[in-house]
Amino acid sequence: MQKQEEVTIRLKKIFDIFLNGNFTTTDNVYFEKLISHLQSKENALLLQMPFVIDWVDKCLTLISADFHRVHPKVISFMLNLISFMTSNEWMVLRLRELDIMHRVVFFMQAQERNFSPSIKLSGIRVMKAVTKYSMGLAFLRMQRTWTLLIHYSNNEHTLYVVREARQLLYEMLYKFCDKMQDEAVTLEILAEIMKPIHDNVYKPDYINNENASGGGGGEGNEEERIHVSVDDHELLHKISATIDLLCYILQQTLVSEERTKIVSLLREHHDLEFNIWKLVEMTHNTYFTEKMLNTLCSYHFAVVVHEKILNPNCAEPPENFTEFGLSFFNLMKFCIQRYDAINFVKMAELHHILWKKLGTRAPKEIIILDERVAFENQLICFHMAPLLFSMKFAMKMADDSESELFDTYVKKLLEMSCEQTLRLCYSLRDSFITPEGYTNYNLFTPELARKCVHSILSLEHILDREQAVTVCQALLYALREVVALNNINMPTDPEDCHGPTTSNNYVDIYPRGSEAIIKDPKVMHSVMVGLRTLIERFKITWKESVETIGLVNCLAFVLENCNMDVPCTVQALKLVQLSVEHFLSPNMALLVDNLQGSALVCLGPIIVKRMHDIAWEVRDSALELTTSIACISRIKFPAFQQFLIDVKIPPIIYEMAKHDSEPYVRASAYKCLSKMVPINALWENGLSQLDLVDHLLYVLYRENEDIVRSEAILTLSLIYDHRKIPTKYKNTLFSTLNYCVVGDHHWEVKVNALCFWRMEFSRQLNNQGMLDGVFPSVTFSKEHKKIVTLTEREIKLRVAKVLTEVQKYGYYGIILHCLREEYAIEVLKIIINGIKVMNEKLNEYDFQIILSDIESLTTSVNSIDNSLPFTPDQPMSVEPDEDEASSIINAEQADDVIESILNAQDVQLLEKTFQSQMQINCAETQKRHIDEFYYKQFAVSVREWRDEIAKFDLDKLLKQQEEWFDSNDNLVCLLDDILNVIRRNDDMTSDCY
Repeated sequence: MQKQEEVTIRLKKIFDIFLNGNFTTTDNVYFEKLISHLQSKENALLLQMPFVIDWVDKCLTLISADFHRVHPKVISFMLNLISFMTSNEWMVLRLRELDIMHRVVFFMQAQERNFSPSIKLSGIRVMKAVTKYSMGLAFLRMQRTWTLLIHYSNNEHTLYVVREARQLLYEMLYKFCDKMQDEAVTLEILAEIMKPIHDNVYKPDYINNENASGGGGGEGNEEERIHVSVDDHELLHKISATIDLLCYILQQTLVSEERTKIVSLLREHHDLEFNIWKLVEMTHNTYFTEKMLNTLCSYHFAVVVHEKILNPNCAEPPENFTEFGLSFFNLMKFCIQRYDAINFVKMAELHHILWKKLGTRAPKEIIILDERVAFENQLICFHMAPLLFSMKFAMKMADDSESELFDTYVKKLLEMSCEQTLRLCYSLRDSFITPEGYTNYNLFTPELARKCVHSILSLEHILDREQAVTVCQALLYALREVVALNNINMPTDPEDCHGPTTSNNYVDIYPRGSEAIIKDPKVMHSVMVGLRTLIERFKITWKESVETIGLVNCLAFVLENCNMDVPCTVQALKLVQLSVEHFLSPNMALLVDNLQGSALVCLGPIIVKRMHDIAWEVRDSALELTTSIACISRIKFPAFQQFLIDVKIPPIIYEMAKHDSEPYVRASAYKCLSKMVPINALWENGLSQLDLVDHLLYVLYRENEDIVRSEAILTLSLIYDHRKIPTKYKNTLFSTLNYCVVGDHHWEVKVNALCFWRMEFSRQLNNQGMLDGVFPSVTFSKEHKKIVTLTEREIKLRVAKVLTEVQKYGYYGIILHCLREEYAIEVLKIIINGIKVMNEKLNEYDFQIILSDIESLTTSVNSIDNSLPFTPDQPMSVEPDEDEASSIINAEQADDVIESILNAQDVQLLEKTFQSQMQINCAETQKRHIDEFYYKQFAVSVREWRDEIAKFDLDKLLKQQEEWFDSNDNLVCLLDDILNVIRRNDDMTSDCY
């Protein structure tokens, strides 16, 4: 109740400020946030308070008298508020009493006012909110609000206003036509929509023939003439929005599960199809032609749904789609006759989308002219036809051993196509290719081939698997064309493993000139993107498409011999990675122990070459490919291990991790190294000779890029888990870990460092004999070299050893530090979860006994440490003795140095000075790692840690952090922010949101 009063008081103040004449704002962030809060269900009662509707009434009175007295954003806010209030039917009655709705509609219909898009959008939402009530529909009918909506649909250039206006207009049209059975209003709305078309198609003009009227009897001397303006842009722009609106209405009828009479009314009273064809004949502009063909396509689908599928009185068999099929083929034929290949592909795409909208209502196969066909297969053929016509090498393969494979694919295409489809494909070919065998460069363009691929990819979420495989095969043959084109005049090596060889007269093969499409880099990029997308989405393997077996060969050839741009190279590498992951059978690992005789052997030099590419995207893709190869080499395909060793890839990746200028590449390099670390062969034959641990510790302390540090600590974790880190780095390791937890600013690095500590806990417990989270009854003792029985006392002592070892390196101190100062919610979650798990484990034993054991162990360790002198000012380098040795050597050779200076020339002096300066700089930058005893400042005993943890309410702490992050959901805080900003006169600009 108190919170409700706080909100009410603040909201009243803000409402009063909104209506001040001098109120201004340049930002609508607060308005949007306030609207979203008031719209929520928990604030529904707030909108029913009297002061809210009184404020609305006052605001409407002000803007009705003078539109400029209230800020436009406040007007928009007020209209949105009214739309929220109408969710309560009692509030609708109250609004009716105050004549709110009538005043809103009257205000919106004032055409002389230049409203902002936000006001228009809010006004549409008010009208939409009342359409769910019968009296609201009746009111909108009386006010003829559809004229305003049609005006917004046809003349508004803001996407959001047009979209909302169309949605509301169709909703009103559907309810008047089918719910209320009010045909008169429906026809009135349709007439208003169709008015621009009726007023502008085939205007008759009656002209008196004065020459023929001399001598009397002029009544019958009138002749009718039809004036058609072709490509009249003013006319086309005038009716373009109307065409879009009709197309939207027709497509919305397809979603309805109930039959609607809108389609039949458009056909009977407006002869929609005939009028659209009239408009088509009035233009050769492809942009406007596309709009009109889209409307015709939508109309045909609407007719077949509501006059056939949902019509209970239809006497035709449900599979008989002859009329629909002929309309479809006529549209496609029209595009061919107009030499409009782009719209040909777009029509196939739109038909595919609308056919899928029918869902289960559409039969799997339909009958067109007594021929049973799968309609989607015809669409796929039209999609691929322009791309297939560009293939030369596939035709040339008739003399090769692969001809049987290609013939099988061609037969598949013929079997899935009906007679009308084949006729149209032949017509399309004849328009693309002249009788002499040359391509029509104006029609058969690379842009068309790209459009084919992009059109298919836009349908990836609705394609069936069988159709996706068919398209994938076509794209594979298109990729082979690239190989054939680039193999011209290239000497053939009998041991070449890259793939097919062709004759040297590729350019002269029919159709001549189509190589311009294949060699276009954008087409190649589209083909490879299409292959990768389809293979990933539909998990296509060699079982469905045998052509995929040669994919690696083709890509290896392309990567090695083609001068590709960066996007194509990146996609080729990603496609190779996908091929390695999808097309290598696990069973082959049992049959072969090397890669000799396969195209995979050629990948080694190619990968190394691309790792040295000047474009960082290419280097990054090469590393991702190597990472994938390393992953599958561990278990699935061990032959890859020797492959990586032979081309010396591990050292190259390490150098990239150290020296590459791009952070993303360095991060990918560390990720690749992390996959190689667990593999014994790669570690023993490459990684073990590198100063990997030293450099990783340096990166975690000195690297500026968050993503690099995050991957580096994961790599270090795997080395610690699978390999043995030298003892000399142990102190530096845990000091660096503690620094990452408390000193790093990136939450992901902190989380990874805490996971490292969790791994250390698990390792220490396993060393003490724990198996699968529990201590067995007996275990082998490494200390006593024999099997020992684990009594309760022995288990507690072993747990105490683990806690003592962890205490030594400051784990408890950094946990307490994070609980007091950490704000990243992800870090707090993992810390609190770890504390709870530890408490559960410790509560299983007598914790007081464990504490006494820990204190006794700590006392013995401290006595040993105290016997060894420690100077905190020790150098932080790994080998401090080298500096001392070098200083002694320099002192002994002082005379020789002075003598060399006296005998040297000026240039030699400069050289010596420069070298000396470089040595000084190296000495200064030798501080590679953090102080190895950094962890000591976090020294906290287990008892102290336990006492401090007891003071925290962990669940409450986590909840407070979550609420702090979600403070924007607090309405009181938001209202306070608005009031504070207004008081500061900051024009309501916001930085915190």
